[in-house]
Amino acid sequence: MTSFDFPGKYYEIMRGDFRDIHAETEFLSALVPAGGRVLDIGCGTGTNLRELGARGFSGLGIDQSERFIRYARDTAAATGARMPGGTDGTGVGYAHERAETFTTDERFDLVYSVFMTLNYLPRADLRQLLRKMRELLLPGGHVVLEFGHLLNFVEGFQPHTVAHHRGPDGILITRLARQSVNPHAANWRSEETLLVRERDGRVALYDNFYDQAVLTGPEVRELLTEAGLRVRAEYGGFRKEPVPFHGRGPLVIVATAAEEADHA
Repeated sequence: MTSFDFPGKYYEIMRGDFRDIHAETEFLSALVPAGGRVLDIGCGTGTNLRELGARGFSGLGIDQSERFIRYARDTAAATGARMPGGTDGTGVGYAHERAETFTTDERFDLVYSVFMTLNYLPRADLRQLLRKMRELLLPGGHVVLEFGHLLNFVEGFQPHTVAHHRGPDGILITRLARQSVNPHAANWRSEETLLVRERDGRVALYDNFYDQAVLTGPEVRELLTEAGLRVRAEYGGFRKEPVPFHGRGPLVIVATAAEEADHA
């Protein structure tokens, strides 16, 4: 289970401390033809999709957090982005949907899921989701997955952590986290308390927790093959770093439809 029930602007601040949005945008945009259409599964507050939209791509982002989707829509409207709901092939749109149950008649040049979204899904739903991603591809389209795998979790384990994130206008977020691992279920749980101090001195508190499936590279590759997808490239990050031989860090996989890969 996963709970992200806090304002999207705080998520944006924390995300910025963990991610390189420029590298992500360069990586993803290189896989989409001019004017192409993308689907962001687990879009959060819409960060990636906004950047792709600014480069002329259209797309749809889905996320299970109603607050994050509201932030994504409000931000797009405030910046003047075209927001037709993401269903007429122009601009970008956002939908409050779970990845496991999302359906659409649209097809996309790029379907991607980043920032460990794949790990948040129930393990039993992964096979169906990857098949769905294959079905949503236009001819010549790509799937991009970024996920944390076994050693990524093992090396990153700390029972308790405290972190500070500073945002614009003097916002300070203090994140207190407790982590636990259920080895029998290959599940990693993080329980967080967010203490937020606004510029005017107001303080708010939010509880946040999430479960993550401890995946392995071979497991995901096998599921991709079963879904009719063929791995075309693997990297250790969005700067196209080689996958480290020791297996640490996230894994980024680029895949295409198996039948297209066979004739490439």
